[in-house]
Amino acid sequence: MDKPKKEPIALHQGQDQKLCLNCGFPNRPSDNHCMYCKTSLTEEKSFASWFRHTYYVMRWRLQLRQRRENLENKPKKKIFRFFGYFLVGVMLSLIGGYFFYSSLADSSFSKGLIAALFLLYGVFTLKSIFSNR
Repeated sequence: MDKPKKEPIALHQGQDQKLCLNCGFPNRPSDNHCMYCKTSLTEEKSFASWFRHTYYVMRWRLQLRQRRENLENKPKKKIFRFFGYFLVGVMLSLIGGYFFYSSLADSSFSKGLIAALFLLYGVFTLKSIFSNR
């Protein structure tokens, strides 16, 4: 269970739905098996089942809080990622240009190949930044 499928029903005090103890998916009270992972929903009245239920409720809450924080911090990360990729693309292109100039001056085929690779990586990095927008 990496990402929650729905907002957890178990966070609300009214137990109108059953929470699967295997995957945390909320199910209808009349269901005998989980609609998501097909495990049995028959509840045992023991400390272990209560503890597992509490664990999944706390896990849902943590994931929801992390998702909310990620949505709030997303614009800053996009700007840093954009400038990072832009800097990498420009640097690769400049290195490729230097090797290309050097290969012309020395008449070196191997430096020309290296220059072509650096230029291609730099151009594709810059292209990928601007094509996503």
